[in-house]
Amino acid sequence: MTQPEAANALVPVIDMHAHFVPPAIVEAAELGEDWYGITFGKTQAGRMFSAAGGRQMALPWQLPLETAEERTGVMSGLNVDVQMVSLSPTMHWYSADPQSAPGFAAAANDALAEMVELRPDRYLGLGYLPLQDVSASLAELERCVGELGFPGVMVGTNIAGRDWDDPELFPVLERAADLGSFVFFHPARGRAEDWLTRYHLRNLIGNPLETTAAAAALIFGGVVERLPGLRACLAHGGGYCCGNVGRWDHGWRVRKECQAQISRLPSDYLRQFHFDSLTHSDLALRALIDLVGERQVLLGSDYPADMASPDPVGAVLGNPHLSVREKRAILGENMSRLISPHALRGLSTRAAGTLKEKIA
Repeated sequence: MTQPEAANALVPVIDMHAHFVPPAIVEAAELGEDWYGITFGKTQAGRMFSAAGGRQMALPWQLPLETAEERTGVMSGLNVDVQMVSLSPTMHWYSADPQSAPGFAAAANDALAEMVELRPDRYLGLGYLPLQDVSASLAELERCVGELGFPGVMVGTNIAGRDWDDPELFPVLERAADLGSFVFFHPARGRAEDWLTRYHLRNLIGNPLETTAAAAALIFGGVVERLPGLRACLAHGGGYCCGNVGRWDHGWRVRKECQAQISRLPSDYLRQFHFDSLTHSDLALRALIDLVGERQVLLGSDYPADMASPDPVGAVLGNPHLSVREKRAILGENMSRLISPHALRGLSTRAAGTLKEKIA
């Protein structure tokens, strides 16, 4: 393909931030049963929940859940060609029994692989890792990328209270970098939930706080300096990273502990990350692009959670502060660069074709 042809080639509109629940978990919830050491059931309001270690988290979606085939119709209505699907973070229980965790991860990933196989033109998978067991996580990472063909994995912003600068967790990210695996950092079991108890602040404030803390640990802990090839993405527009990075830079200049493991300004490392577009604000998305560059921002909706963008593509197309080039980059071009050419050839571009006039 010549350069002019490549420039004009359609790439799929890819929503890289979407979640699912394995059908076996839905069945377990209906019966009030355990599944690989996690308890599932339904609240009095009829919402599905998961529980482990004395804590419970309700799924922020309405029941009954749509089928994988039904979901593709919703995607088409939203002008989304492809969803990159990951296990709902409400079910990331890193505090659960480590003996059961590898089985839970394998079963969840097998269910995701079945969903992808049903419509390989519409779905990509991000696997789940049993991170309370690093050895098992390394094996499951290899299986996700190799056997199941997933482009990457989704991980929590903390692992049962441990941050990502923990040396014991480093081999997971090191191997992901070696494999060229995409790693999506998403809040799960936020540590502010115990004191942000009203107004849904555990999500409104707590989730962005978790993402920010994860980014800070990865940066100040020297992880991204040691792994410059890590394809890491931060959920929800990076949380508070964009607005706070100037304070990080100042701290690095004046505090020795901020300089201990990194040789450059924190803002330099922040530009190594990718970010989803889910800022819920036109101006916030503009500021994010100004800080990290248009190539680092990926379309993300958080479908089908209640805090998701109801029209992720429309939010990008309708943003008056973005150029046509930036809109095209966010909607598909950036994510397409992170996917293998073989996988990309099998994906739908129907929505991209429909939107060609708007994003040309």
